[in-house]
Amino acid sequence: MRGETLTVEPQRWQHQGFAELDFDGRKLVVWEGIPGESSRVTVRHEGQNRIRSEWQGAAGAPHPSRRKPPCERYRTCGSCPLMHMDGDGQRDARLRIVHDSLDEFGLAEHTPDSVVPSPDGDVDYRHVVKLAVGMSDRGNIRIGAFRRGSHDIIAIPDCTVATPQLRQAMRVVARAVIDLDIHAWSPEHGGTLRYIILRQSRTTGMVLCTLVVGRSTRFLETLAARVMSVESGIVGVHMHVNRDPGNAIFNAAGDPMGPGFTRVEGERTIVEELAGVKLEIGPGDFFQANPGMAERIAHDIVAAFAPWEDRPAVDLYCGVGAFSLPLAKAHGWLLGVEVGEGAVARARTNAVRNHLQAEFLAGEVADRLPEIVARVADKAPVVLVDPARRGLEEGALDRILELKPAVVGYLSCNPRSLSRDLRQFVDAGWTVDFVRAYDMFPQTPHVETFALLRPPEAPEPAGRAPQRRIVSRGGGGHGR
Repeated sequence: MRGETLTVEPQRWQHQGFAELDFDGRKLVVWEGIPGESSRVTVRHEGQNRIRSEWQGAAGAPHPSRRKPPCERYRTCGSCPLMHMDGDGQRDARLRIVHDSLDEFGLAEHTPDSVVPSPDGDVDYRHVVKLAVGMSDRGNIRIGAFRRGSHDIIAIPDCTVATPQLRQAMRVVARAVIDLDIHAWSPEHGGTLRYIILRQSRTTGMVLCTLVVGRSTRFLETLAARVMSVESGIVGVHMHVNRDPGNAIFNAAGDPMGPGFTRVEGERTIVEELAGVKLEIGPGDFFQANPGMAERIAHDIVAAFAPWEDRPAVDLYCGVGAFSLPLAKAHGWLLGVEVGEGAVARARTNAVRNHLQAEFLAGEVADRLPEIVARVADKAPVVLVDPARRGLEEGALDRILELKPAVVGYLSCNPRSLSRDLRQFVDAGWTVDFVRAYDMFPQTPHVETFALLRPPEAPEPAGRAPQRRIVSRGGGGHGR
């Protein structure tokens, strides 16, 4: 069947952004397809359960949302699978993905009727890029994105979703790596570079560069000096050593503080401002690639919790405090939990920087929740959860209910795990107040969702919220 051309009509959206239909007892997915559009497709791969194909043209009238993708690397890169549709088509695709996830768990009535658009538009919005480094068959250095469906590397100097400053920084770094002849690392052949990560502050425009390497060499200092310039916007260069097999960018094994980073030259952090709070972001810190949308979400979370501003706040899976600190500012006190000690250390620093009453604990949420229950369960807190794609870990939901929260906000990057966890809340007697969708990654099927949940009975606080001393910059403790 490989290489065969078929005429098909996709029926639905797959979460990865492929159009999909049932075909000969298997799933047939169509790159660049659109559900409801009769199309000619060419089969590229045939598996036991799934057939992969590419759209070649409409068999009849094209779908009203179809357009020519505005990026010449659309088909080869594959990072923006919805770019072949206009804004209305992309919005409808994301809503259908959210609807289908909610419907699977009997919650379709909570499907939002719109998607909040990206404040910075659908191009030039990404403030972080991750570039792979490899070698061609002829021994030439390759820097860019993995080709769709393979580990070949294609250059993306004109990536339309990255900010103009990051595009310029990419060109400067790639040119310097090639000029200095710094080869890609491999376990078999040596070399140095594996990945290059560039993160830009939306607030200041400054860029941090992280070089992920298989080994440290003296050439990295020379590279750092070459790329730090007004032209690139790069103000700091860091190094992270990762000799592990596979394609993971960072190696955190055995390091309780998370991935280790060495400053090669320049600034240690960049500063981002989010909902009136200044955040230091380091080379290994997770922070949203679309900070404009992250700020909108932060404002919406604070607004959703506003009726309970007299209650303490709890942020589970808090990261470096991007949403925690705006909540701490509104509620007067917050307790956050994050598994990585490195992120917790940064969150504490950010709390001090903003003179906010916030404590942060390191550890698995399920393990830390008994301690949190003992501290705030009688205070009817507001609770925000923002777990990874897998959703709440086993045992976490029961512990959350033991907190006796006045309200729970659930922020998710995975509509299916969100829907599964919402079903458990509903089965426990809770009510879904609303589900809101955000276009965090324009041109892709990924959608951020925020749900507000109310308990069967509204609890009243039994006493005052916890208090702690304000720790000045340079002070210790921070809730430990």
